Amino acid sequence: MKKYILFLTLFFLPAHSWLMAQEKTWPAFTFEQIDKKVRQWMKQGNIPGMSLVVINGNKQFIKSYGYADLQQQLPVSSNTLFELGSCSKAFTALAAARLIEEGKLKPDSSVQYYLPWWNVTYKYKKATITVRQLLHHTSGIPWNTISKIPQTDGRNALEQTVQELKNQELSELPGKKYEYATINYDVVALIIQQLTKQSFETYLQQQVINPLGLKHTTVGLQPGKTITATGYKNGFFKPRPYTSPLFRGNNAAGYVISNAVDVAEWVKLQMGLTTNSLLDHAAALTHERDETVPLHAMSAYAMGWHVSLNGNREIFHDGLNPNFTSYITFKQSNKTAVAVLANSNSSLTAIIGDRVMRMLNAEEMPKEFDTGDGLDKGFSIFTIAISIYLVAVFTFLLIIITAIIKGKRTYTGFSIRTVQQLALLLLVFCPFLAGIYLLPQAITGFNWSALLVWSPISLPVALALVIAAMVASYIVYLVGLLFPEKNNLKRLAPRLFLLSILSGLANMAIIIIITSSLDSKVELKYLIFYYLLTIGLYLFGRRFVQTNLIRFSRDLTNDLRIKLIDKMFSTSYQKFEKIDRGRVYTALNDDLNTIGESTNVFMTLVSSSITAIGAFVYLATIAFWSAMLTIILLSIIMLLYYSVSRKMNSNFEQARDARNVFIRLTNGMIDGFKEISLHRNKKRQYKDDVAECAIEFKEKVAVASIRFVDVNLVGESVLIVSLGVVVFAFPRLFPGIPSYTIMNFVIILLYLIAPVNGILNSVPAVMQLRIAWNRITQFSKEIPANLNLAETPLLVPVVRSIKAKGLKFKYKNEAGTFTVGPVNLEAESGEILFIIGGNGSGKTTLAKMLTGLYEADEGILMINDEVVLPAVIGEYFSAVFSPVHLFEKLYNIDTIVKSDEIDRYLTLLDLYDKVSISDNRYSTIALSGGQRKRLALLQCYLEDSPVYLFDEWAADQDPDYRYFFYRTLLPEMKKKGKIVIAITHDDHYFDVADKVMKMNQGQLENYIVKPAKYLNNLS
Repeated sequence: MKKYILFLTLFFLPAHSWLMAQEKTWPAFTFEQIDKKVRQWMKQGNIPGMSLVVINGNKQFIKSYGYADLQQQLPVSSNTLFELGSCSKAFTALAAARLIEEGKLKPDSSVQYYLPWWNVTYKYKKATITVRQLLHHTSGIPWNTISKIPQTDGRNALEQTVQELKNQELSELPGKKYEYATINYDVVALIIQQLTKQSFETYLQQQVINPLGLKHTTVGLQPGKTITATGYKNGFFKPRPYTSPLFRGNNAAGYVISNAVDVAEWVKLQMGLTTNSLLDHAAALTHERDETVPLHAMSAYAMGWHVSLNGNREIFHDGLNPNFTSYITFKQSNKTAVAVLANSNSSLTAIIGDRVMRMLNAEEMPKEFDTGDGLDKGFSIFTIAISIYLVAVFTFLLIIITAIIKGKRTYTGFSIRTVQQLALLLLVFCPFLAGIYLLPQAITGFNWSALLVWSPISLPVALALVIAAMVASYIVYLVGLLFPEKNNLKRLAPRLFLLSILSGLANMAIIIIITSSLDSKVELKYLIFYYLLTIGLYLFGRRFVQTNLIRFSRDLTNDLRIKLIDKMFSTSYQKFEKIDRGRVYTALNDDLNTIGESTNVFMTLVSSSITAIGAFVYLATIAFWSAMLTIILLSIIMLLYYSVSRKMNSNFEQARDARNVFIRLTNGMIDGFKEISLHRNKKRQYKDDVAECAIEFKEKVAVASIRFVDVNLVGESVLIVSLGVVVFAFPRLFPGIPSYTIMNFVIILLYLIAPVNGILNSVPAVMQLRIAWNRITQFSKEIPANLNLAETPLLVPVVRSIKAKGLKFKYKNEAGTFTVGPVNLEAESGEILFIIGGNGSGKTTLAKMLTGLYEADEGILMINDEVVLPAVIGEYFSAVFSPVHLFEKLYNIDTIVKSDEIDRYLTLLDLYDKVSISDNRYSTIALSGGQRKRLALLQCYLEDSPVYLFDEWAADQDPDYRYFFYRTLLPEMKKKGKIVIAITHDDHYFDVADKVMKMNQGQLENYIVKPAKYLNNLS
């Protein structure tokens, strides 16, 4: 219970004293405003706990906020101890000033006067630095020498620290320019230690801190003393406990430890509100600014204090340690002071102190301030991105291992090519590893040890994940090479996906490097190195992805085309002839070409999307609400595109249907150009139909494309308006955003115009791609494949007879039904059968049933009295249909073995001087109709099937060759034991046939040949 009462007293008493004093001194609204703002800024800066000290004349106010320990929920009180960071320098400066007052320390003497072993150089020549220059930060020692401070708590830590500066190259000639370097004060501390013959900490405690009555203040960690507040450092969007290494050698510059009560007394001394005969004059000496060098940010440096020269006459200093921050400012004129102590490395601690001081003095509040979190957001987001990449890599590795276990991947072992590929990847990694190694030096001039201390917690995690990602990628690459995926598409897909991500991220990194370099102190050589490295990754990734996507898409297109062709060739003729020719042409050409040419669309879409996402994430890290407003504006564009795409999708679908019709009409033009060329009016009308279809296709595509152009213009307008909003509205809507942030927004939005337009412009292409894919998929499903081409049917070696029993086939259409059959037919080896009949009697349908091209609705086909399926019966036939079609190549014929037969038949058919055959190809098929049929007959001879079928073969032959066909060729076939079935109208040669049968209205009848016709023909 006592603890609870003590807790309430410590927590609420400071707040009560603040509020009561506010009522007496300032207007009532001032406290509410300050309190509200402080809490708001603490939240923005991820500050767990804080003590705020305000002094106005004889009034002193202390207010505590938040927690000294988040985990234990221990609140901050006025007695909570904090590291003061660089505000410690004022204590060291006061110690030096006391020695100066006593005549023991000569400020204009060189450091070597006190430390003879110590030396520095400027442009490789020895340089001399005075004590005064150390105190004023005009020594020329670079600021990044803070990274040289050793991590140690040893008794000789101070000397070790100063030893690190031996032979240090200065950035400026001493006394010429201000450059803040914390280690300056460590050198001063060692000089004090040498002069006083006691440790610096002891002297400062006994001669400065204790005389001032600062009972809770120590230098570094003292025995019996503990820091009540837990130190925090930003990491993954929130403050996280962080125990900093001990830098005892830097106690003089950053590790005075105190609380709000003592700091209040310390500030009173600085303003002369309390007196100390030993230190008053020395304290005043520390406020005298250095007038020998130019100002820095409208301020001059004194000794441990900055002196403002912008009109407010403030004396101030901030402090930053890896896990603590502080800020002290005061005005001698009105005896007003503010001090802020925080247990976080947030950059907002100094902002809070400065803004509270301005509010108390009714000064204008600056609109710009950096709410930076030490790049934690950037590194955290980068860590998340790399984590996603790692998950993808490990998923791919798991897939490979699973495939190996299942035996789908087999070990191929190392080869020269494998070793070369592995070595090449290591070579590619080298510049990136160098980039990681050089990162501390490039960014801050630090070493890795120092960078990890001062950077957010997310940085080492991000870098560890980067290295892990490289190792994991190499392992997956190695396993993939040793256990290769047989399917080329599956092997390429993961690499393309991962490199697309990396290429897009690199593209975004380029603009980040550009915008970051505008006000960067990073050396040009490092900027160029990382810029070229990023460009290299982007270009290499893009080229690899794009070139392999071309191969990938062409392979995919080819696979789809082969599958479609396989299905079509696995389809019986009866089903195939019902497929719309326009769909066949469009699917095999237009749709597949659309898919094949989609690589650029895909690459543009992926790269642009990743670039845009990365850009907006980057914008969110520097100004969250501004980025959200920009995203909302751009989301409007996407919604417009979505609504238009839903409406325009039907236009593209209709355009695709019109394309089918256009192809069908074009095919009709090619096949029937002879017929339509006879009459100009017929030709004109057909041309009008083709043109009308082309116009419909054009209109549908144009309407859809124009709608997208309109929305694209609206999209560009929104982007331009967004630029205007950023430039004109953001400074007023978000007054805290710095002008350089606005400039970064403008540059990034300008850079985003191309990627966003790339995304928007890809929408029509993606829609057409989707339509093409859906059409191909649907068309593939609709192809009635009913054959297995891989099967080789077993055929009887000798055909003695062919029979048809009860064959029946029905045509169904809008006009009614026409039936062929039932048909009964028999022919034996060495027999010639003529089938006659008028047009439309069913002769061609019967021929298609006999050859298996049509599957009869009823009845059976038999070879040697054994039932044969329609899908197999065609294997016994060689046929010449009408109209005849010749392929340029002879299939299923060994022309080398049959070369003698080819020469004999070419001579027999009177084609020897017109056609030759080489490599299974005809020299020409541009022949007359009769010659083309003779060439088709040649193929029948070469195929040498047991059954020949001729459909009006002699119709295009001259009388002499017709006579030759009937009187010579057919009898020779008969002698060879062939079964010959000929559809003919040549009744003068009916005597050649062993049987003549007539088709009449779909029925097959025996036909009685009149002998007189034979006699007339013979005479």
